[in-house]
Amino acid sequence: MENNIDPDFQAIINKLSKARQDNSPVLQPKVLIIDAMNTFLRSFAIINHINPKGNHIGGLTGFLKSVGYAIKHTNPTRVIIAFEGEGSTLNKKNLYPDYKGTRKLKRITNFDGFSSQEDESESIENQLLRLVEYLQCLPLDMCAVDRAEADDTMAYLATKFAPTHDVVIMSSDQDFLQLVSPKITVYSPTKKKFYDPNKIKEEYGVPPQNYLQVKILLGDSSDNIPGVPKLGPKKLIKNFPELQESTVVSLKDILEKSNNTKGTMYESVSMFQHQLKINEKLMDLHNPNLSSMMILELEDLISQPKSTMDKSKFLTMYQQDLLGNSIPNVENWLVNVFTHLMVSKK
Repeated sequence: MENNIDPDFQAIINKLSKARQDNSPVLQPKVLIIDAMNTFLRSFAIINHINPKGNHIGGLTGFLKSVGYAIKHTNPTRVIIAFEGEGSTLNKKNLYPDYKGTRKLKRITNFDGFSSQEDESESIENQLLRLVEYLQCLPLDMCAVDRAEADDTMAYLATKFAPTHDVVIMSSDQDFLQLVSPKITVYSPTKKKFYDPNKIKEEYGVPPQNYLQVKILLGDSSDNIPGVPKLGPKKLIKNFPELQESTVVSLKDILEKSNNTKGTMYESVSMFQHQLKINEKLMDLHNPNLSSMMILELEDLISQPKSTMDKSKFLTMYQQDLLGNSIPNVENWLVNVFTHLMVSKK
């Protein structure tokens, strides 16, 4: 296999490797798992950067800078970028045909540079395709499993790594909060917060092990998953205060209580139990919607980490795309952010 490591980087790697051999302090095994589309679309919608040719580049440069920021603040020994697989919603639509049924193609910016919905969509597609080429130059892994959503693949990877690694999930999707544990942290880039078990209890009133039940009962309007009619967060805790305790409360426990307790809200929960069982299958990231073949693909990814960087190709594309000072001191940025990922993959 061709070695794409230039001499300057090889010297840095040799120095770091020698430090390990000399029993110098080393990073503890930690995996950073990044929700690709969540990160890209946020960057695209917020950053109105235009290159000298008049092309929007905010999604591309914003994504790269966000990844760099996350790496510098979490110090991972491995980074995995998870994309949606082709046909990603099909399996869940088989469970619930209306899943994500209210999502329609619409403008996500009001930038003057886009004359139409089609113009904006074309820019999104072009920047995503180019982003993949940039990421292929870096010492990190990309993941996209056909017919699998990114949240399912990320959940599988997080729980698989957690026994031996610290794991940080980067996403503003609150569904990931159900996975939080002493080994798994969720970083929300929109809130600039790291969610550990204490932070979830403080903000949502329930521990992470019971957060899933809250989601199941309340539903998720962004995915068109209905919750129990007229049930809000306050009524939920009032009727099911046990969700605030550290003991795990299952959907079975909630339905059993509702079926055997008088009260309007308990009756509503009982009448809605068929949908709640569907909600659990759609939302439970402890049991992600993955086939055995999908899991084999993820196991291959886990066992074959990428540890090479093609700095020359990255910089050539950077110049071709006229990204200018979008990433200040881009060469130093590559060295400071990514070099340690080339030394050891644990």
